Amino acid sequence: MERSTGSMGSQYTTYRFFPDDIPRLAKLDWNSIARRVFIDPATGLIALMSPSSRHETHAWGAGRAVHDIARHAGMRAIALGATRWRLPDDPENTGAEPDACYYLGENAERWSRTHLKGEAELNAFEEATPPDLVIEVERSRGDADKPLFYRRLGVPEMWRIDISGNTREAIMLNLQAPDGPEAMTASAVLPPANPAFVLEALELAVHGRLDELDTLIVEHLSRQPDTAGSAA
Repeated sequence: MERSTGSMGSQYTTYRFFPDDIPRLAKLDWNSIARRVFIDPATGLIALMSPSSRHETHAWGAGRAVHDIARHAGMRAIALGATRWRLPDDPENTGAEPDACYYLGENAERWSRTHLKGEAELNAFEEATPPDLVIEVERSRGDADKPLFYRRLGVPEMWRIDISGNTREAIMLNLQAPDGPEAMTASAVLPPANPAFVLEALELAVHGRLDELDTLIVEHLSRQPDTAGSAA
């Protein structure tokens, strides 16, 4: 067991077990101990997190920024928050709970159509369809395995955001790159977004400056040749 403090003040407790032990251990009520739980049956990792207020405001801000960017870009976005995701054959109660995650574009349209058919159909859709984007806020040793976990899940893109001390960083990862997750200069699933723009949008969202956030997004989109029309 290892206890640590994340870069934004959240508290982490990390355990490493043999993967064969995970089906039994996953039956324990880990969520009674910590707000966020990551159980990876492939590696034997169990990571528990108690988020700080700074983490939570930035997680909310990142999600709000994504929603507004998609809205102005004319792309449907379905926010799924901290939904726990796992592979269908993984043991019950395993998986990861991102700080924010989204269906975007066609998957968001499909989710909306499936939602009208009832809970059983929606559950089946979500079990078979990983999110298009997951966002993790804050750096910690407990999150080190998450890019590979989301890659196995089939998620195409992950944003890692860290705002701490003198650090202001947003890394966009192509999770399905042939040689493993690799950094990108701009988002592939939300094309108007790049790291510098996301950091600027995040700052406005966190402080509730939503009118300024709208203005920033519209101005940014107006400079993008493929999306200028949808920003109007």
